[in-house]
Formats: sequence, structure tokens, C-alpha cells
Amino acid sequence: MKKQIIFTIISGVILAFFIYKITYHEEMNFVSLGDGVSLGFTAYNVKGYSFNDYLKDYFLDCTVLSDYIFEFSSVDETSKSLLNKLSNNETLGNSSLSIQQAISKASVITLSLGMDELNNLKSLKTRDIDIYLSNVDKIINIIRNINKKQIFLLSLYESNKLSGDVVEKTNKRLEEIASKYQVVFVDITGVFDNKSFYLMPNSYYLNYKGHQFISELIKDKL
Repeated sequence: MKKQIIFTIISGVILAFFIYKITYHEEMNFVSLGDGVSLGFTAYNVKGYSFNDYLKDYFLDCTVLSDYIFEFSSVDETSKSLLNKLSNNETLGNSSLSIQQAISKASVITLSLGMDELNNLKSLKTRDIDIYLSNVDKIINIIRNINKKQIFLLSLYESNKLSGDVVEKTNKRLEEIASKYQVVFVDITGVFDNKSFYLMPNSYYLNYKGHQFISELIKDKL
């Protein structure tokens, strides 16, 4: 009788464990940082559905998404302005949530930076690229010191003001920075080759198809 009771208890514990494993979904926090590309800005200078929004939908489908924080991103964000946000640990509007707090709690972080900054320069010089890359290195260093989980750094892609040669050389250095901090580098240069990803040929901002394409590239690396 005593053995039967012990067996029943052990069986119950094992059953409860398997039910827990089947039904449990880890809560996650998703933080996106960057410029207008990160926010899904379009050629009409309005916010559209970004690759981050598609990722948010994906996380909602496959897990329990506790929070999606994109408000620290800003159209025309530069590497210098984001670095200042991080260094000063800026808070979100009237909220008490700081950017470093948001990063520390994140399960996944995406960083898309440089398309606004480099395309908005009147004349792009080597020094501008060097400053941008130096700032990105400092940004990722801060983020990585706060968060040890998944961080995705997106590449640049060719545009009217960014030649293929500049993009290739800069992306190579971005990839080296990503490797240095064990960050996942996501090569999105393929968006330039598909005209259906753009509303206007003279704008580097993508439409929803382009952002869907980027989201799939990131999902493949999750």
C-alpha cells in the first residue's frame, strides 16, 4: 500500500512536469532601436509597418510577448544621438522607464542604424563612415554589457547616396563589430535588388514587402 502511494505521488509529479513543459511559454520582451528604417518610415515620410512590427506579430504567435518597446527609436536617429541616449540613460517620455532598463529586460534586441545618418549627409566622406562605425562599436559595447541575450545588427544597403562599394566596405566592418561582441549580423543588402520593395525610386525607405523580407531574414537567425 505504501509503495502504491509513493508510486502515485511520483507519477503525479512526472505528469505535472510534462503538462508544465507542454503548456509553458516563456514571457519575452522585445526592444527595437534605430532610425526611420527601424520604425518603418515610408517614402511619404509617415510611419508604416516595419520589420520590427512583423517580428512582434511572430513573437505573439509563438510565445507570450510581454512587452514590445520601439519608442526609443527615432526617425533621423544618428549613431551619435543614440549613443547619447544610452550614455545619458534617457527615459521614455513621461515614463520612468529608461533605455538601459528596457535593454536589460529584453529577450531580443534589433538595431538598424545608419541609413538615415549617412543618406542625409550632403557629402559623404571617409571620416563620416569612421565616426559612424566608432559610434556603433560604442553603442553595441554598452548594450552587450547590459544584455547577454539575442542582439541583431542590421547591415546597410545600397541607395542613391550610398554606393555599392561604400556599402560593401562599411558592412564588412559592421560585421566585424558584430562578431567582436557576439552579436548576430543580418545582411539585408538584397532589398536593393528588388524594385517591388520601394514606393519611390529616389527614396531608400522600403514598403511593407521590403520589411516583410527583412523580418524573414531575422527569423531565420533566431
